[in-house]
Amino acid sequence: MKNDMRITYPLWQMGAISILMVLVLMTSYSSNFETFNDGGFEFAINFQGKLGVLWGITLLVFIVYAWLFYWNVVKHNKQMPKHKINAFSWKPQEYMEDDELFQEFTKRATKKVYSYFVWAIPFLASLYLVFQVGTTGMILGLLLLSMGQYVIYYTEIRKYMGEDE
Repeated sequence: MKNDMRITYPLWQMGAISILMVLVLMTSYSSNFETFNDGGFEFAINFQGKLGVLWGITLLVFIVYAWLFYWNVVKHNKQMPKHKINAFSWKPQEYMEDDELFQEFTKRATKKVYSYFVWAIPFLASLYLVFQVGTTGMILGLLLLSMGQYVIYYTEIRKYMGEDE
């Protein structure tokens, strides 16, 4: 199980979320949204100067990261044909149902993630109602919720895998 990407999959997700958060912030700083009295709107993005260069570099980093992720999934699937990962499946790849032990690990970890969402989503919604955070703040909040989900899941699985190793 040492090279099983299903264990490190949450780390890959957290990395992608981190890069997306940077892209969202940079897009927010360089965009302008206007509405008009007749119901129309205008959305403009201006990537000039250093911000444009940074945005381009971050987008390139995201593309390279996605390629590395894909390459690692292919490598994992060749090394472990019985435990293939399908990155485009509706079923989360973190579910390890190889045997009863892995089913129990997955159940405990997903239980903690579910408890996290039961409290985090209403808390975040309350913050959005009290404070006007705007679209960027909402997107970043949702990305942070996703990041928390993967942190909880990964720490739980590592705790159980550490006992196993």
